[in-house]
Amino acid sequence: MFRFQHFIAIAVTFTLSALAHGQTERPTSLHLFLPQAEPKGVVIALHGCGGLLSSAKSRASELSARHAGMAKLITDAGWVALFPDSFSPRGRREICTQKFSERTINSSHRRLDALQTAKWVREQKWSSENQSRPLKTVVLGWSHGGSAVLQTIERTQRGEPARGLIDQGIAFYPGCSEQLKRGYRTDIPLTMFLAGKDDWTAPEPCIALGKSVGATVWVYGEAYHGFDSPVGKVQFRPEIPNGVSPGKGVHSGPNPEAREDAYGKLRALLRQLETP
Repeated sequence: MFRFQHFIAIAVTFTLSALAHGQTERPTSLHLFLPQAEPKGVVIALHGCGGLLSSAKSRASELSARHAGMAKLITDAGWVALFPDSFSPRGRREICTQKFSERTINSSHRRLDALQTAKWVREQKWSSENQSRPLKTVVLGWSHGGSAVLQTIERTQRGEPARGLIDQGIAFYPGCSEQLKRGYRTDIPLTMFLAGKDDWTAPEPCIALGKSVGATVWVYGEAYHGFDSPVGKVQFRPEIPNGVSPGKGVHSGPNPEAREDAYGKLRALLRQLETP
């Protein structure tokens, strides 16, 4: 059992062994942030292609600004924040600058990491008052991690492994083209926050996908990819080989108004979902 009275959003890093599917896989590194009181739920947050950790050399072992800000939002709301690091244990810090054809870390790895973490969450005794009560579990992700959210909660011919483990999916500007082509389906509630000017992961396929599965979709018309970043400014990134127009670069950067609105909606959703 976890004891919460002495924890104020303290991060604990540890590893999980891989899920059993006959696969040899490196363990997942988890960054765990605990709220002040006994938790109302758990958010599993999946980083994007830029990785979980800061790109600044002086803070290379710390969460990036976006992830640190999300950890604070989640724990301030009384939830546990769990950040699986899908890259560091596999020898990468980022994959944004790799062409799709060159990547050795794909959506299947991200899905396994998310399901593995969700299974671990269900096995924990988070409450001292009701040890048998499972907490509501949300899987949330950005961009590459947002696409991993979609795949994690997908219902396929093989079944729906996330059922009973995950209660809600939340994706910030994911890629939806491949999912839309294969007739994507899910029975788990999904909310997406999209950027109207996104030239990295186009919003239109996600809008169509959202309509097909009854998802809640919010589109910020003047925002670019990465609009919820708490730092920096919109920049053109010619080193990104993928995107809507491969080889021509993409735009990415914050839109404070969109970020404030999206995070306000996220807080409201967590209040609705919290375990009574």
